[in-house]
Amino acid sequence: MKRIKRLFVISAMTCVLAGCHLISHTQKVEVKPPVDVTEPDDTGVIETPPQIIKQTDWNTILSPFVNKILHVSLSNNDNKIILISDIQNRSGDYLVTNQIDDALHQLMNKQNMFTVVNKQSTNQAKQALGISADDKFVSRGKMIGLAKSINARYVLFTTIYKAPTDSNDANLSVELLSTQNGEILTRVTSKDFPSQQNTNKDNVSEAHE
Repeated sequence: MKRIKRLFVISAMTCVLAGCHLISHTQKVEVKPPVDVTEPDDTGVIETPPQIIKQTDWNTILSPFVNKILHVSLSNNDNKIILISDIQNRSGDYLVTNQIDDALHQLMNKQNMFTVVNKQSTNQAKQALGISADDKFVSRGKMIGLAKSINARYVLFTTIYKAPTDSNDANLSVELLSTQNGEILTRVTSKDFPSQQNTNKDNVSEAHE
């Protein structure tokens, strides 16, 4: 009986020692506190302001061109519906063409020689023909085809060769086209008018004499 007790005690001590050995070799796991992930606060961040586009007085620039176009002789029996074409930009620079288009519509709506196709009808005709609203490849042929689709007999076609600057006038042309045969009935260019810059210089010279 004593031998059995002795074996039991030895076994128990062996188990205890083995357990201590395992515990001493167990790797400690470091528990890190949770990281507080918050989105950066973008308040106070200054966004880049949009580029300021210079406003050009296209009404004043285009007025003499339109006035001269209106002096063309047409048959009284003609269909006088006219389409104001998209602006052909050959300046190599970015132009806010909608400003030019608005100016032409304002000037043409003041005259009583032609009936101007409104912008809504023009946009609907473009959609029907698959022409993009911001089409960059403007041509006489394309605009004549667009005019024919809405039964317009004439096209007012404008080309910008050089945008105006502080030291130079705009260089452009305005044409009256016939949709019947594509003929240029009349063409007005910047050469038809004295340079505004030269006129101002002459006035300054006269004032100093």
